[in-house]
Amino acid sequence: MERIELPDTNVSDFSQARRAAVEKAGEVLSSPVIVAWKDDNSGKSAPEIPGGKGDRWHDYGESNEGVLELQVGNPYHFIFMESEGFVEPDINLASLEDNGAKFLCLNDACTKEDLEKIGYLGGGLGG
Repeated sequence: MERIELPDTNVSDFSQARRAAVEKAGEVLSSPVIVAWKDDNSGKSAPEIPGGKGDRWHDYGESNEGVLELQVGNPYHFIFMESEGFVEPDINLASLEDNGAKFLCLNDACTKEDLEKIGYLGGGLGG
C-alpha cells in the first residue's frame, strides 16, 4: 500500500483533514473511496469492529482493497481503495459532499453525522 504524509497546515478538525485527504487521493487515484479512517484526537476509527482493538481499522482497510494510506498531520489517518473499473455501483457506498468536496466512502467508513445527512438507515458504525 502506498503511504503519503501530508503536513497539517490549516487543518484543525477531522472534517478539514478528510477534505485534504480526499483532495490528495483524487490526485493519486482515478476514483478513490474511503475504506477506513482513524482520528487520534477523538480516539474514533471506522469501521468500528466489535471487540477490535488497536489497529483493527488499518487491518480492515488493508484487507479490503486499500491501496493508499494518507496521514494528515499526526492525528488523522485515511485508507482509500480504487473503484475505477467496478462493473456496478456498490450499494454499500455513500456519495457525500463536504464544503463542496464530493467523495465516496463505504457506509461503515462514514461518520454517523454523514449518514444522518443522507438519510441512511442501515448499519453504518463509523464513529
